[in-house]
Amino acid sequence: MQDTDEALYREVRRGSEAALTEIVHRYHAPLLRFLHRLTDNRMSAEDLVQETFTRLIIYRGEPPHNFRTWAYTVARNLARDQFKSAYFRLEESESFEDWDERRPMSAADNSLEETVAAVMQRHEINLLLQQLPAAAHEVLVLRFYHDLSLEQIGAVVGLPLGTVKSRLFNALKTLKTLLHAEITP
Repeated sequence: MQDTDEALYREVRRGSEAALTEIVHRYHAPLLRFLHRLTDNRMSAEDLVQETFTRLIIYRGEPPHNFRTWAYTVARNLARDQFKSAYFRLEESESFEDWDERRPMSAADNSLEETVAAVMQRHEINLLLQQLPAAAHEVLVLRFYHDLSLEQIGAVVGLPLGTVKSRLFNALKTLKTLLHAEITP
């Protein structure tokens, strides 16, 4: 089987179920985490991941040069469409659940207190991220949670590199201010 995502996608377009299985294996969890962080709703994120894969499969245009960037772009656009829909505005948001970061306790864990502290820290960071404007939130999630380069982020969000850099800088500055406000009474 081909190693690159682009080669796998070409095989998917030729009808290879094995290639489709590999693409899903590589991208399901990362896209789910990305969409969950954007929507803050697990069920919506799961639906959007399924819709993303459906769109990737039925797409009949020119194959992408960078599959990863394209997959995130499709997922992002679907999430933005959902944000705009009346259904999403009326839907009740589920409470925070740190489901994507959970793992079973093991003997290697130092203590239950350290584990709880780590989960609480992730929870607090996620709450702070939710306070950011959508554009800033999106850039931070793509950069630090999904390790996309600034150029890849620009391709996903459809912005020039300079604008991505500016948004990232301003988002980090705002996040720092929010974090400082949380720490000081």
